[in-house]
Amino acid sequence: MTIDLDRLDDFERRIASAVQTRDSRMRQELAEFVGIPTGFNHTPGLDALRALLATRLEAVGATLETMPGRPRPGWIKIRTGSDDPNAAAIAEDVPPMLVARHAVGDGRDAVRFMICGHLDTVHDPHGPFQVLSEDVGGMAHGPGAMDMKGGLLVAITALEILEELGRPLDWTMALVPDEETGTYFSEQALLEVAAGHDVGLVLEPALPDGSLVVERMGSGAFMIEAHGRATHVGRAFAEGRSAVLAIARAIIEISALADADAGRIVNIGPMHGGQVTNAVAHHARCWGNVRYRDEATRQDLERSIREVVEDLNKQMGAESEDPPRLVAHTAFIRAAKPSTPEVIALAETARKASEDLGHPMPFAATGGVCDGNVIQQAGVPTIDTLGVRGGGMHRPDEHVQLDSLVERAILFAILLHRLDRDGFGGRSGSGRSIS
Repeated sequence: MTIDLDRLDDFERRIASAVQTRDSRMRQELAEFVGIPTGFNHTPGLDALRALLATRLEAVGATLETMPGRPRPGWIKIRTGSDDPNAAAIAEDVPPMLVARHAVGDGRDAVRFMICGHLDTVHDPHGPFQVLSEDVGGMAHGPGAMDMKGGLLVAITALEILEELGRPLDWTMALVPDEETGTYFSEQALLEVAAGHDVGLVLEPALPDGSLVVERMGSGAFMIEAHGRATHVGRAFAEGRSAVLAIARAIIEISALADADAGRIVNIGPMHGGQVTNAVAHHARCWGNVRYRDEATRQDLERSIREVVEDLNKQMGAESEDPPRLVAHTAFIRAAKPSTPEVIALAETARKASEDLGHPMPFAATGGVCDGNVIQQAGVPTIDTLGVRGGGMHRPDEHVQLDSLVERAILFAILLHRLDRDGFGGRSGSGRSIS
């Protein structure tokens, strides 16, 4: 994709030129990033990629801090192989979040940028899809190439170029290790770090047409478990209390809470109950995901799920002695991300920069969630699809449009420059336009 330089000032043309000289280098760096497996909470890969990026961030003058993660509750880890409700939770590493801070400290009214990207992918670190392979047509396939190792490279390249050109900025960058599993480890740390910044910028991949997402739904997780009584089907069937039947009733009623038109999405995915067909199952469970348009809908959904469970327990108690028992577990931790006036103003700045480069940038809403939800929950207006263009997210054919590496790095650097120069929100800006 060609880049139009006619609408740029002299300094912005210098940005574009500096990034364009890195085209071949960026492709090599993306291959290096992609070749480090970071899916499935793979600790060696997360550690390796975090260390690689830490070296580059430190080289541009950032101070580094590693913030420990918060362990996840045992129920949230999907386990379908055991029928033992008392089985020990599967142990898992709790990866830290890397925070890089770059403070100018020269007395000017600097815009404080909160930049964020995630290290992890959805791809099996031991599977066949492991390396970046370039195809004809300027595409390259690889695990996490689009989501979002390409975005990480875009952000760091832009920061390096601005540093090389002598353009001081006040920014914080968080490298989240667990976005693909819900940011449970990192949520509290990210909320803490993001608070007090003026602008949130997340390098999630752009939508296929280059659209910028300005509104996202919130997301929550739940697990319903049923405790019954096991018996032999042939000898004592009537004495049993089927946990599978109880969980089936819960699935039907909880699924009925969905109303997509009203911004209520409820999906039940994995489920497990029983081990053999000739025994009444004594334990069963199912896991689900919800999406919600706003805080009121979030509260209503969480309350409704618990009410379904309570009502079913009452019904089953009236139907038999010693009935099965249902228990609900919920974690609705990702708030919805609405398109506030501040978000739209920020998005318009990004759109103007993109149009000046010759690339239209429509706005869009999505039911997907990302770390931008968390940053905006901290009170920071945030846009979050500033990364590369491509396709096949979360699939074994995930791919990136290679020319978007340079395109989006130029866009990101110019966006940072303009926001700092002109100001945003309560910040008047530095007024700096270096020639």
